[in-house]
Amino acid sequence: MAPSPRSPALHFLALAGLAAAAALIANALASPARHLAWRRSAAAPLAFPSPTERPGPQAGADSGQSVLAPPARPAPPPGPSRPAARAEEVAASSPIREISSGEAWEAFKSGVPFLDARRRAEFAEGHVAGAWCAPVWESDLDERLLSFKAARRPGPEDAIVIYCSGGECRDSHLLAARLLDEGYGHLLIYRDGFPDWLGQKRPVETGQP
Repeated sequence: MAPSPRSPALHFLALAGLAAAAALIANALASPARHLAWRRSAAAPLAFPSPTERPGPQAGADSGQSVLAPPARPAPPPGPSRPAARAEEVAASSPIREISSGEAWEAFKSGVPFLDARRRAEFAEGHVAGAWCAPVWESDLDERLLSFKAARRPGPEDAIVIYCSGGECRDSHLLAARLLDEGYGHLLIYRDGFPDWLGQKRPVETGQP
């Protein structure tokens, strides 16, 4: 009897069925990691990034920074800064500070001792009445300071006014630095010095110390 015209198709289907069965058996026997996904989940459709969405090189790959490191956090904003002290408050708390002509006059009337840092020749020509000669550039400065301390006995916190010729003269500052090293902490530099004292017609004396 002649074979049916459908027999080749049936034969093909039988072979396809056997192949599918073999695949099912092989997939069942394989490890879970090698299982084949037979269908897509409707909740997680396959998606491929567009060329503009594809990730570039990982951060830190070229800079040496580990890609496992957490991202750097921005620095916290600085806290409220403390208000700067006013210049006059700083000056008032300093062990050495300059004083004006009026302050020098008030100190004189209060009996504060004055030290004249100029040379002896200048002192002899005229000086603040009652001032002590303490020429910062002359060799007997130590002896003159000892005489002053023995006579007036100033304490570490007692005010002492120091002056020279004012203007560019720095002798009063040098003498103040010397006394600061010796422990005196209330040193007032008469900024305008003896020329101002003369100009204000305040008490003056002459003669050798």
